[in-house]
Amino acid sequence: MSGRCVVICSGGLDSTTVAAHAKYVDKRDVTLLHFRYLCRAETREVRAVRDIAKAMQLRAVFCDVEWLKNVGNSNLTTQSAEIAPGVAGAEYPHEWVPGRNLLFLAHAAAFCDAERIGSIYMGLNLEEGAVYPDNTIEFYETAEQLLQLATLVRPRIEMPLSRMMKWQIVRHAYEIAAPIDLSWSCYREGRLHCGRCGPCYMRRTAHKMLGLTDSVLYEDDVQKASRERGTRPPAAGAA
Repeated sequence: MSGRCVVICSGGLDSTTVAAHAKYVDKRDVTLLHFRYLCRAETREVRAVRDIAKAMQLRAVFCDVEWLKNVGNSNLTTQSAEIAPGVAGAEYPHEWVPGRNLLFLAHAAAFCDAERIGSIYMGLNLEEGAVYPDNTIEFYETAEQLLQLATLVRPRIEMPLSRMMKWQIVRHAYEIAAPIDLSWSCYREGRLHCGRCGPCYMRRTAHKMLGLTDSVLYEDDVQKASRERGTRPPAAGAA
């Protein structure tokens, strides 16, 4: 049981890095657990999780929790709501989903109990922990105490990114060959990352801080390049 773990995986940068850390660094037998709660980027997230599982040769399990969307009052589950743009410094809790991580942990704990799995990995990190109450170290330490009383297997919660900023997560992802090129960070659903929402802003900024070119394309960059090509003057000697 000690060698097996569940990674709660959204398909984003953080959880993809955590999955790679669990497999390649901690040498765990990893199962990806993805929760479908009808968020706006669900189709892209599901595709990302499947692609990541295939690339890393992992089992992926999908759990439907539509109840979370029906609770309402979140920009991530309301199609007509405006998604706030990213801002310098950190994410702000504009896209709060009520009780999301608490619900995910309860489901993951039940899954662990049923399958005799001893650890739950999550992508908690410093930047999001600063603004989202269910991303703090204190929350997970308290939740782990509860799991010791509420389950038979008493799974531990592992948080390998908990002391990292986003740029450090990106650096770690490259160091351990995490397939973040397959991940989907954007709050929106589309062909490309929007480049404007909080996760897009933080991901792109982290790559720039490290002097790296991101492995995903951003809609605004592609549009800008297209405009530049369309207005570029003819080359010398052109008719």
